[in-house]
Amino acid sequence: TSKWAGGDYFDFFDLGDDRWGILIADVSGHGTPAAVLMAITHAISHQLPGIAAPPGKVLAHVNRELCLRYTSDPVMFITAFYGIYDPKTKVLTYANAGHPPPLVRNSISSISGSISALEASIPLGITPEVSYIDQSHQLHKGDSLCLFTDGITEARQPNGPLYGEVRLAETIARSKGDARAVLDAIIADVNEFVQGAEPNDDRTLMIIQIHDA
Repeated sequence: TSKWAGGDYFDFFDLGDDRWGILIADVSGHGTPAAVLMAITHAISHQLPGIAAPPGKVLAHVNRELCLRYTSDPVMFITAFYGIYDPKTKVLTYANAGHPPPLVRNSISSISGSISALEASIPLGITPEVSYIDQSHQLHKGDSLCLFTDGITEARQPNGPLYGEVRLAETIARSKGDARAVLDAIIADVNEFVQGAEPNDDRTLMIIQIHDA
């Protein structure tokens, strides 16, 4: 967190049959108001009986609940990415509500590229009637999946440029080892880049490495 309380959120859901739900989200702003809204989002997510439903339906449900009860005044919104990973097929099915697309490091080519949304989506909490499109990405053994909030890519040098998605992708591409090694390499590179500057936003980073089923 950049302050005493933060508005970033990540979570995992055991969906049975070895499948996992993976959620990362970011409330606009930071500090106490963002932390309160993120706690509400956490509660809504865990009360949803159909969390194993397609990702688009899960995000649509959370969005409606937020709009009807919590985000009308003052205006706040939440970017979110929710995916379901099936280790048997190594397919990630996902929907994106305005969140920075995750980056994938291909184990064969060592090239990092974003999982780009087929259609534009809008964040949660803005308007209740939104459809979030389900998409899928085929992963392979040894791939690394990087999920992050914009506190990583928008980390800034003192009076200087942003860290940026390009540098993040380059760091992932040259990283070696397991998920922890990739995570540590990114954190070290961000810290080197900002030259000791205090965080101006919450930072969340998640690395998932694909193994055999």
